[in-house]
Amino acid sequence: MENHSKGKLLWRKAAVLGSLWAASEIIFGSFLHNAHLPFAGESLTFIGIIILISGHRLWPEPGLLWRAGFVCAAMKSVSPSAVIFGPMIAISMEGIFAEAGVSFMGGNFAGYALGGGLAMCWALAQKLLNLLIYYGPDAVSIYLRGAEWLRLRCGFGPGNLWAPLILLFAVYFLAGASAALSGMRSGKGKTYFPNPSTAKQAFNPRGRCENTAHEYSIAALGFHVLFMSVVMAVGRKIPAVALLPVAGVYGYICARSYPRVRGVLKRTGVWAGVLFASLTAGIILGSAEAGFYMALRAFLLTLAFAAIGYELVNPVIRGRLERLGGGAFFETLEYAFCALPGIIEGLPSGREFARRPLAVIGRAVARAPFLLDSMRPPAVFIITGGHGSGKSTLVSELAEAMRVAGKKPGGILAEGLWENGLRAGFDLVALSSGRRVPLCRRGPGDGIRAGKFLFFEEGLAAGLSALSPAELSGTDAVFLDEVGSLELEGGGWSVPLKELCRSGRPLVLVVRNYLVERVAAHFNLGRPVIWKIGEITAATVLPKLLAAVEADKNTDTLTDCDRA
Repeated sequence: MENHSKGKLLWRKAAVLGSLWAASEIIFGSFLHNAHLPFAGESLTFIGIIILISGHRLWPEPGLLWRAGFVCAAMKSVSPSAVIFGPMIAISMEGIFAEAGVSFMGGNFAGYALGGGLAMCWALAQKLLNLLIYYGPDAVSIYLRGAEWLRLRCGFGPGNLWAPLILLFAVYFLAGASAALSGMRSGKGKTYFPNPSTAKQAFNPRGRCENTAHEYSIAALGFHVLFMSVVMAVGRKIPAVALLPVAGVYGYICARSYPRVRGVLKRTGVWAGVLFASLTAGIILGSAEAGFYMALRAFLLTLAFAAIGYELVNPVIRGRLERLGGGAFFETLEYAFCALPGIIEGLPSGREFARRPLAVIGRAVARAPFLLDSMRPPAVFIITGGHGSGKSTLVSELAEAMRVAGKKPGGILAEGLWENGLRAGFDLVALSSGRRVPLCRRGPGDGIRAGKFLFFEEGLAAGLSALSPAELSGTDAVFLDEVGSLELEGGGWSVPLKELCRSGRPLVLVVRNYLVERVAAHFNLGRPVIWKIGEITAATVLPKLLAAVEADKNTDTLTDCDRA
């Protein structure tokens, strides 16, 4: 359990760094591109290396850097750009290479310089690989001809055709090492975020991220992967003239299916540039047809990668990855996405960054401990549905699943009773002790009423006792079945519920669907996680509840360790 908690904490730290990195890509990337500065991509890699190294200075733990790269790369999947594969792969590999350098040489001058240099070199390596993938083996021939032309004019030996490339990699390595050393400088201070009011504005971990619904298809994913593989494998065995109608049909299919592809197809200037560059390369090779083929290949692969990137966001694929052990990653990613708007809001403008880049990054990383403290799973969950939909049944299953997982549930369950097809009343079950007493019955009578039900004093007293601090001592999560009109009027369980909301303890409430908004507003629940009957099961929501339990147990201890 201790190793599991450490792993969760490490992913949370990676989420902080990954979110900062993603925010820099958005804010500073927009500034660099709008300013039309050269080497914008390399500049973003430079900034990313500074963030990674300064973050590692704050939390020098094995596995932090590659995890931060994976988080940032996954966050790039929501980019409005149609071509997301390139940036996602680049960021992932930069994190891996930075991790490799630090692992090999240690968290010191040499290790950071090696890691930064390798990460920057990958930026160049990926550019070259992209040329090879998109344009095929002819790209190598063009380089060799250019190197030979350069050799004849510069006078270096015939065996040094790869010297220009080696020199270029050396320049990139030195740039990456310089970024790493800058990261060491900006990561010297370990200042905890000092302003609570600003902090609350900058980061809201309880916020829910809303995702637009899309239609995905495993079959479509398989088709695009197969099509891409065929195009790459066949090569120039298919004449360019025969490939032209294929490109037209495939482009039409992708444009009809994917909005991102339609956006790319509208960039006529980009495609005109690709065609011109390809035809020029073909002329260098002595064949205009070869250049036309290179343009068609680049067109087809660009669309295929865009389509595959879209289909990979399929929730079915995510579910399978979670079952294979990726649950911690996706759980971390959810909170990283929710954190991103606040982090972006807390960053300065691109112009201020241009004036004092290291100071800006240093301040951003200095906030990381606060962001880590705040990056906790939501503590309030609402199970909702209509009358007789199975809300109490789910509570019973979830409480039993917690016991099986070695956790102790507390609170109350209202178990329904039926007579002749009608709800006759409810019995109250105290989850921590198992005590069962009548709570309410349908029918006339004097006393406390809610709708058609008359509540018994004994049942209410037993419920208040089950929700008391003494009874809940040692419990891991509190269930309250249910919160309704009686509580909104100040009766029932309203008093202990207010105390529970202030405690921050993981809390599962049962609320009928037409009262959810009123209950959330009345008890100041913020934006709780909503579990709708029919859309979830105890097995699917148990991991999130257990994550909230672990976060509640470990936050104080972990935070003290991080601030020390």
